[in-house]
Amino acid sequence: MTTTNKIDLYLANNLEELNKRADDNPSIQKAKSSSCAQITHVIETIWAEAKKAELINDEERAYVLYMRLFACFTALKQAKDIANNQSSVQYYQKGALLWWEKADQLSASLKTRYDAKNAAKIEEERKIQAAIDEEASLEKSISPKLLYKYLNELKKNILLIDMRSTTDYDQSHMRTSACIHTPADLMNGKGWTSWGVESALTDQNACTKFKQRATYDYIVLFDDDSYENNLKAGHCLMGLKQAIFSFDRDVKLKHEPLILDGGYEDWMTYYPGENTAPLISRKPFGELRSFEVSYPDDVYVLEEVPADVTTNAQPEAATITSAIVPQIDRTRKPINSQKPESNIIESEELPIQQIEEEQQQQPTPIIPSVIVVKEQPEIPDRSMKPIQPIGPTSPVNQELPNIPIVPDIAAHPSSVTPIISNTTNISSEIPKLIDKNVNKNDSNRENVPPTDVSKFPTLNRGTLPIYRPFNRTVPINNTDEQYRKKFDAVTGRKVIIDTKSNRYITDIPENETNKTPIHITPSVNRDTKPILTQQTRQQIAYDYRAITDNLQVNGPTGLKNLGNSCYMNSIIQSLSFNLKLTNYFLSGDFNKDINTKNKFGSGGLVVKEWFKLIYLLWCQQYSYVAPQPFKYVVGTLQKAYLGTQQQDAHEFLVFLLDALHEDLNQATRPRIEELKSENFKTDRQLAEASKKSFLSHNKSIIIDLFYGLFKSTTICLLCSYNSIRFDAFAMISVPIPRVRQCSLDDCLDLFREFEYLRGDERYECSNCKRVSEKKRRLDIWELPKIFIVHFKRFRLQQTHYIKNETLIRYPISNIDFSHWSQTPSPSKYSLVAVVNHYGSMNSGHYTSFCNDGKQWYYCNDHAIRVAEKSELEHNVHAYLLFYSSLPQQQLRLPSISN
Repeated sequence: MTTTNKIDLYLANNLEELNKRADDNPSIQKAKSSSCAQITHVIETIWAEAKKAELINDEERAYVLYMRLFACFTALKQAKDIANNQSSVQYYQKGALLWWEKADQLSASLKTRYDAKNAAKIEEERKIQAAIDEEASLEKSISPKLLYKYLNELKKNILLIDMRSTTDYDQSHMRTSACIHTPADLMNGKGWTSWGVESALTDQNACTKFKQRATYDYIVLFDDDSYENNLKAGHCLMGLKQAIFSFDRDVKLKHEPLILDGGYEDWMTYYPGENTAPLISRKPFGELRSFEVSYPDDVYVLEEVPADVTTNAQPEAATITSAIVPQIDRTRKPINSQKPESNIIESEELPIQQIEEEQQQQPTPIIPSVIVVKEQPEIPDRSMKPIQPIGPTSPVNQELPNIPIVPDIAAHPSSVTPIISNTTNISSEIPKLIDKNVNKNDSNRENVPPTDVSKFPTLNRGTLPIYRPFNRTVPINNTDEQYRKKFDAVTGRKVIIDTKSNRYITDIPENETNKTPIHITPSVNRDTKPILTQQTRQQIAYDYRAITDNLQVNGPTGLKNLGNSCYMNSIIQSLSFNLKLTNYFLSGDFNKDINTKNKFGSGGLVVKEWFKLIYLLWCQQYSYVAPQPFKYVVGTLQKAYLGTQQQDAHEFLVFLLDALHEDLNQATRPRIEELKSENFKTDRQLAEASKKSFLSHNKSIIIDLFYGLFKSTTICLLCSYNSIRFDAFAMISVPIPRVRQCSLDDCLDLFREFEYLRGDERYECSNCKRVSEKKRRLDIWELPKIFIVHFKRFRLQQTHYIKNETLIRYPISNIDFSHWSQTPSPSKYSLVAVVNHYGSMNSGHYTSFCNDGKQWYYCNDHAIRVAEKSELEHNVHAYLLFYSSLPQQQLRLPSISN
């Protein structure tokens, strides 16, 4: 039977119903009490019908008929005159085996088809119910994504009323005939009434549509950027809404008018192609929304502090320092003997004018206050290019501000802090407030990192490709270096390439060491653990712009979106909920393991900033923090992370795990010869030798927790030579079957299939010495303690990339992965985090589900809420899964001394 053009299922919903239909037949029941001649006649008739059904690909009918044939054969053997007709039984004996074999094949095919049909039916019912629930939830507002769905997918009849200014509307508006323009000043202060709007509208088309408003399913009102929950009674949107819904007794609308949350700017963010022209945000710098980048108002000038100068503020042995600390040459002026005052974090925004006035009145510059932004959905805003601030010169005789001084690591500025060159004038040592009135007309300048990076600790590494999770390898070193490190995007492991010979090597030769200097070597006292003081705690909170919300007590802490940084926030939250790793940092154990001499590390910068960030996330004192210092540190290692462009969460996870590992790597890195499989009798011996070789180069908690072992089998298609090797991996990237829904097991099955190396991927076979095509397969030999699975949702289709939206069912708790590993795992696994990706390649957003061992949470940048387990079971946006075989621990927060 061919596998194409099968007749649609029509007889039953499952095999049980089909078997019942096969038994419940008068002819079969009659045959059970008939003679051999009568039964053989029935068999011949049914056999002919079964062949016809099979010929036309009617699987259900063919299965029923073959099952009836087998029932007839059973009746034949039990016929009352069988003693005189043994030849009939022998004649149909071979036929009976054929019938059973065909019925068995058909049952397997039908079971798959019934399961798919039932699953599709359940999914369709779920979607219908979700749509009903979604529509029922529309009370006062609608999101841009849902509006787009209603307009383009569900084809709802919607009237859009744009209440922006005429200038803005003429410049750019929605590209649809169902949108009319009703400017906010249309009524000129007369009060909003439905008849007044009809009279004031000069555009005949707009007036006609407004009069026909009762025929529309929904009416959606919007202005520039308003949210429904922020509207006051006198707002123009509320005025028009009340006029056409509450006070208009002549025209009854089908539904209460809805406010488009985020207005036209958020609509432009998601769907720039649905409008007549792109629109650049003209909002003042001090009125940024919560998802836009807010930059610090203080600019620090960096100078080295002489080693022989002492201060009254004595550093503690291994104190974790702030990301932005003014470096002052104290040989140029007397040391202030007064103890620094505690840095109290403000919770209200000071107007710019007030700051400038107080700056003129007081000799001490004001430490900029923290901007409190009312919690709104974190949506990446790509319509705005932030202004690059330029600091004015300050008076010469100003005093130094009382900022807690926490030495230990040389200072580094925010990723967007401009550099002010050092001068001999004492004014260059003073933190300056940014003059927001400078270059007002230069609002469209792109805010790029400083070009003069010589003053900052920057490792010599290149830029990641922008948001390309489908790349096989990701270079992280400059191309002009002989030795380059690459990541394998499938396994998350790194390899070192000698660019002169274009060969992989195990380590850089000692006499050819990379000459790139480590600009910063933090001094660490390894005899003591980092014990926070009240002063350093306040400094860290200030550097990270920690926000306290009195309504949120002892809850999880969110991460502010710094401009398309949701990829980073989702990974930080997911790793932080692996409490074995988190306790390693919070307890201070990491301090004794920092390797400042590793040529692939950052000198300890990454792990120290990670400690600060993890502390703020788990000290249960803040609603959310802005991870700008940490973003700057990783940006110095990978330039792509300095800016506000969209990046891939999977690539960032690979990078971050490697950066943490290299800063903590305790291995001595001996020179080891390449292992050859023919020198080992068994795979297990080769695996142990490969693991030992890897661990001689890599030793850290990251390796202990996140790394497993792959078995790679490569077969030459010319000589059939079988080559075995073992490689460490940090995560696996699995393909997704092209179906509407599948399971994690389906993806892992597909991952284990052979891939073929053809064309440019061919290389010389070590056995036949010919450049040949090969096939290769990866098997998991040993699972890591924390098993990370990445779904390859993006693929190239002709000239553009598309996203696979398949629903992947994944287990959540008490999971036995032993059947996927050739070395049994001693413990079962539980899901601790899921990173989600919403949207497409060009416009996406990342969130995460995280579990602390007691409760699931949904982390959406700065907003965190309790999540239900059912949300994970129907999650079509899963991108990364974090499984752990370790039980969740109790947090061990560091002690704080006064």
